[in-house]
Amino acid sequence: MMRALALLLLLGTQLHAGAAAGQYNEANALYRDGDFAAARRSYLAVVEAGVQDARLYYNLGNACFKSGKLGEAILWYERARRLLPHDEDIKANLRFANLVKKDRDPQTEDGIGALVAALVAAYFWPTFNQLSLLFAAAFFAVFVLGVRWLFAQTRPRALWIGGFLLCAGLSVGSALWLGTRLRHQAQTSEAIVTIAEAHARSGPDLEQTEVFVAHEGTKVRLVRQEGGWMLVRLANGLGGWMPAEALTQI
Repeated sequence: MMRALALLLLLGTQLHAGAAAGQYNEANALYRDGDFAAARRSYLAVVEAGVQDARLYYNLGNACFKSGKLGEAILWYERARRLLPHDEDIKANLRFANLVKKDRDPQTEDGIGALVAALVAAYFWPTFNQLSLLFAAAFFAVFVLGVRWLFAQTRPRALWIGGFLLCAGLSVGSALWLGTRLRHQAQTSEAIVTIAEAHARSGPDLEQTEVFVAHEGTKVRLVRQEGGWMLVRLANGLGGWMPAEALTQI
């Protein structure tokens, strides 16, 4: 009975995957033919089928951009970048889309600001997989060297001790690095403004004072939600309440 159920589930998964692949190929064909709006709808159908893939998100971002939906394009480029943070095509298209949008991201021209930006970029440069691999390799090396220590007939040399300490430091450092990155991801929620213009107010009500206006494609950090309103914060630190329907979480 269990085998039959598993077979049915596997068959359903294969059929589902085949339908999604067919829809994806159809979307690619529509994009090549210049029907970008139809391609966007087909790519979205693949996403709604549960497919999570950086190339799919990248193509969907391109279709949105060609369809004049800048906010959606930046949203899908951002989602693609989270899956493939070092892909040059994704980074280039996201950079270009951010240049086209109305609101400009804050620049760091002074030396201290540029240095901090470089350090932050370096901190976020490794992927989670790379950090996990570094930790696993360093931990394995510590284990091997520790076993050798236990069964060594002679006193270990300074080079061996240095290698052990280096691997131990890499293991602890990569574990801390990975842990802080995972904590940051869990605590940080970002969204993209996907309507032409979103008005941020001093409170979660239309009668409250307008604080600033964010245009399509602007990325904001989500702080908390109250009813149909989201408290958001811009990259420059300015905060305000926006209608939830104006935002799409990355």
